[in-house]
Amino acid sequence: MKKFLLMLGAVALFTACSDDGGSGNGNINYEEGYKYLTNLNVSDAKMIYQKSSATRAIGDDSYYKLDLSGNEVKLSIKGEDGQDHNIGISKVVKLSDKIILVNPVEQDIVDLFYKPGPDDDYISVSNQSIRYLSIVDVQTEKLYRWPKDVHIDLYYGSLKTILDNQGNIYIASSSNSNYPEYRQIYKLNVSDFTMQKMLPDEVICNNFTVTDNGFVVYWSSQEQQQNCRVKCPGGRIYPISDTYTFIFNGNLYSIRNNAIIQHKTIGNNDLEEKTICTISDEQFTGYGEFAVPNHVRKTLLLNEYYEFDGEKCTKLDKQINIGDIRTNKAWYNRSNTTFSKIAMKDYQESQFQILDYEIQSLSASSESPNIAFTGFRYSDGVNVVGTITETDEVIIDNVAENGNKIINLISLN
Repeated sequence: MKKFLLMLGAVALFTACSDDGGSGNGNINYEEGYKYLTNLNVSDAKMIYQKSSATRAIGDDSYYKLDLSGNEVKLSIKGEDGQDHNIGISKVVKLSDKIILVNPVEQDIVDLFYKPGPDDDYISVSNQSIRYLSIVDVQTEKLYRWPKDVHIDLYYGSLKTILDNQGNIYIASSSNSNYPEYRQIYKLNVSDFTMQKMLPDEVICNNFTVTDNGFVVYWSSQEQQQNCRVKCPGGRIYPISDTYTFIFNGNLYSIRNNAIIQHKTIGNNDLEEKTICTISDEQFTGYGEFAVPNHVRKTLLLNEYYEFDGEKCTKLDKQINIGDIRTNKAWYNRSNTTFSKIAMKDYQESQFQILDYEIQSLSASSESPNIAFTGFRYSDGVNVVGTITETDEVIIDNVAENGNKIINLISLN
């Protein structure tokens, strides 16, 4: 498969023309900008966020990290010389706890190496330009360049990512955030930071998932996850016409006439079917909030009424109302100040209230038992970033000063 080398220091210099995007000036060596993009001080970040103020210019909202010791530090991009050249950050996107995307402000970079003379054009670049979009290895803090021929809509579209058991990241981007339409799925190999296409050209899908060993399952929304295709790492494509497909413990399954079928991967280019069990309930539909992992019990909830453990499917005593806020310990629903919680351990329901803070945004993931939030404190009106622990305790991690509002919260650890 075609691969793109991403590492910033590995590409020879060349002179770009005006069709390289952004400026409209004819002879600017944009490669010079990459020497200012080497490292990002992010390895000890617990959270990343922006602080916005009405007194600052649009696009001048800086990104900060909250480190593991609770200190707030501004994110800083350093160059080959080890210096911070005051390059702003327009956008940060989390791909996983170990990999993030950072979009530096192109104008700040161009101003470092392009010094127009009296007869030269001044370059003005949008803050949303992604010419210098970079991949960041959180652990090593190194920056790698995003390939120019891989389109991604960071600001107005949707971005979906899935990891395999090696930590490789499968990425698809759509310009439509309400009804995503993916024209390609890319695999980011984290061992060498190369990227490769996973689907044939001209294939369009609306959703996808990935097995632990990198078999890509994709379908269109009209099919309701029926009639999936499975793209094997070796290149072969298998159609699956069963009612519903899902991933459990990294393996691919489907529903066929109330039977659960495992599609076992053989090598890197074959699938083999095996009937695992039969669902006796004739009312089983295979739709709704269909397949949700229970990270504590190591099972999968099917249709909110059934629990699948890889060998058998058991009907539960009651429907499990799975909320949109999901950690690796519980599912939550929120209504104003009240949180309804279902513990994954025993499916017991409970409620708690947060009365001292106005919550404005929440961030939760299956990689943590906690929920991060931003908002403001009623007692003094200051903006805060905090944590709701798995025991329903509220911990304030940081308080914003000077009326700054904390936005775009990203939880990493």
